[in-house]
Amino acid sequence: MSTLTLTFDDDLATQAQEYAQRTGTDLSVLVAELLRPVVAPARKRRPLSPEVAALAGCISLPPGFDYKTALGDALWEKYQ
Repeated sequence: MSTLTLTFDDDLATQAQEYAQRTGTDLSVLVAELLRPVVAPARKRRPLSPEVAALAGCISLPPGFDYKTALGDALWEKYQ
C-alpha cells in the first residue's frame, strides 16, 4: 500500500470524516472506493446494453429535481 497526502478545504475534510464515521468506514477506504471507478481502464468497464444505451436522454427533468425526494415520496405513497 502507498501513503498519499490529499489536501481539502476544512469544511470538506470535516464532512468527509463525519461521513466515514457515520458509515463505519475508514476515510482512506472511502476515497479509494470513490476513485476506483474513475480510474478503471475502459476495458474493465462493462458496456451498456443497446437497450439501456437507447434510453440515454429520453427524459427531461425540471430544474432542481431531487431524485431522492421523489423516490422517498413515491415509496411513502406506495406503502401507506
